[in-house]
Amino acid sequence: MGWQGVSASEVRRLVPLRARRVSQSGSTTSLGMGKGVRVQRIHRAGMISFHAFTVRPASLLLALALLPAACGEGAATRRDPALRPMGEGEPRDRDEEIVALLNNEPLSWRTVAEKALELNPKGTVDTYVRWRVVEDRRRALGITQNSQELRRRAETMAKQTRERMGEAAFKAQLEREGLSPEAYVEFVASSRSFETALTVEKIVRYAGLREDTFVVDRMLFVEEEDARRFDEEARSKGFEAAADAVKAAGQKQTVARKPRETFTRNSPPVDPILDEWIVEELAKKKPGEATGVEKSRSNLFYVVRLVETRKGREAAWADVKGEILEGILASPPNRAEIDRWVEAEFARAKVEYRSGSPPRKKP
Repeated sequence: MGWQGVSASEVRRLVPLRARRVSQSGSTTSLGMGKGVRVQRIHRAGMISFHAFTVRPASLLLALALLPAACGEGAATRRDPALRPMGEGEPRDRDEEIVALLNNEPLSWRTVAEKALELNPKGTVDTYVRWRVVEDRRRALGITQNSQELRRRAETMAKQTRERMGEAAFKAQLEREGLSPEAYVEFVASSRSFETALTVEKIVRYAGLREDTFVVDRMLFVEEEDARRFDEEARSKGFEAAADAVKAAGQKQTVARKPRETFTRNSPPVDPILDEWIVEELAKKKPGEATGVEKSRSNLFYVVRLVETRKGREAAWADVKGEILEGILASPPNRAEIDRWVEAEFARAKVEYRSGSPPRKKP
């Protein structure tokens, strides 16, 4: 990312506040902050949590729809929160906007934003940079969403949420929130944060289209003996049969199977790390083949199966945007895939902090 000077006011509008003012029909939520302190958070309907961009939901189902598990990924470490960017046509003179009440005292947007910058300037700037790398790429590619795309993605997400929760639990939650299945899809699709989420997915998948991409299944072992036993079983009966046997044995503490991982050659998984020499070994394999037992510098032992290799190709966004969308609808990016792209771009950004801020640690 080419870096430019950023004004304090521009950073302030993306400060990770815990509250945002609502529209005229907004509501408040009381938050316990210690004895004698009562904070009311003013929140807006339709704000959600998605990957590196954290915002506040009014609907539990909307939040559930955007959990990493809905995209096929397990729990992941939360990144520094970043609010959605200000939308087109949204007023920028918002200094006196009330974002919360502290013991019934109104807290203005400017008061909270400036104090957040003062208390944690580096963290606030880093949050801004993570948003900025996405916004710069969106503008460069000219990515936009239309209502049909948003609805199709919302329908896919609703289906994922239903499958993950179970039909009975999903219906019960809809009833508690007073939503029909159709209204739920409309609610998700109309969220501005959901629009941002789909933008990020498109950017990440387009970047992956241009690089060689690996799709793998990875088994993790604490003990080398377990890894060797699995490797022998996989060679004789197949990877899936061996994995099923491990699951049936219930070795939860020393053996684990990662959810299916998709990554480019230059950005392998980091949680736990998939070492470069293992990636090189995978590059020599045919789909369906697995590595032997590999020891990682994470002090774990892996057996990794190559599911698919996708060759990168040069293509203009306009020529492949339909293909990208269909790929997302069929198999959305998971949390790790998106985090890797955001953090790689973040690491490339040249950020010069003001005097007194600690140096940035590379991810």
